[in-house]
Amino acid sequence: MTTLTFAQISDIHISALGDHDEMLSGQAAEFLTKIVAGLKAMEDLAFVLFTGDLFDTASYQELDRFQTAVKLLPKPYFVIPGNHDRRPPESSEGLTRHQFARYFNPQVEARPTASEAQVGYWSIGLNPKVQLIGLDSVRDEDWDGVIDTLQLEWLRHELGTHRDKLVILAVHHPLHRLAPIDDLPRWKKFVCNNGPEVIALLDDNPQVKIVLTGHHHLTKVDRMGPRLHFACPAVALYPCAYRTLRLSQQDGHTWHLTWQTVPAADEKAIAKACHQMLTTWTNQGFEPDFIETHLKLAWGSENDRHGQAVLSGLENRDSR
Repeated sequence: MTTLTFAQISDIHISALGDHDEMLSGQAAEFLTKIVAGLKAMEDLAFVLFTGDLFDTASYQELDRFQTAVKLLPKPYFVIPGNHDRRPPESSEGLTRHQFARYFNPQVEARPTASEAQVGYWSIGLNPKVQLIGLDSVRDEDWDGVIDTLQLEWLRHELGTHRDKLVILAVHHPLHRLAPIDDLPRWKKFVCNNGPEVIALLDDNPQVKIVLTGHHHLTKVDRMGPRLHFACPAVALYPCAYRTLRLSQQDGHTWHLTWQTVPAADEKAIAKACHQMLTTWTNQGFEPDFIETHLKLAWGSENDRHGQAVLSGLENRDSR
């Protein structure tokens, strides 16, 4: 039997600025240290995936705090960038997107050299049967996301190369609408701008079975044809959690997937994060019912938080 157990951690938002707005970013490094301690106890852990927004302002102090926590990880870890993981173009302080990639992308030398280019994408064979592909959806101009033309062509080629493997795809910005807030003009930036184009490419490549995203700070699992799309909760924002996933193949064909949502903080901190979100969103003018709906989506349904599925061939069925 082939098994692959891993963790997805997203939107840690380690900050030199302390807690602010709805984020417990001043405590995020401590939360990450707790997560690492829990992962060290998992004997079958194969790797850890960080799906962006490791930092708040992309300062070197935040980088140091992250590296101090993850150096205790017993297994390899892989990183894709989020919109908080590079300094704004007008700033001279903190990491550029290229500097971030030089720390975290083992294939950065094969990427474009232009300062504005997306350079955080990579493709790694986890074993002879599974390929992990990480994308860079970050734009310098704003906090919305896009997969540029050059990267899309690279992805098309990479998927063609790995048609005989199960592919796990990671991207910071979700590729489709997840919540009512996505319909509001000011807040459409939670979803990748050309998500439909990327989804069309994935539809042509049914070996892509799992899509892992962050950015939206929600706990959500959606079935789209042969794929499961996982939106990961945030570490520094309510509900202060991460995921573990276990992929297994028993008969040489059928893949089984199970997932668990794991708290990254104690109940007191999670309650504080909930209160801070409620207060911040109220101050931004959102109605109480709207906020309550979003809090429920952030926490996720029982099936979003803990579930299982069967991934087999081109015709997949969810076993939940």
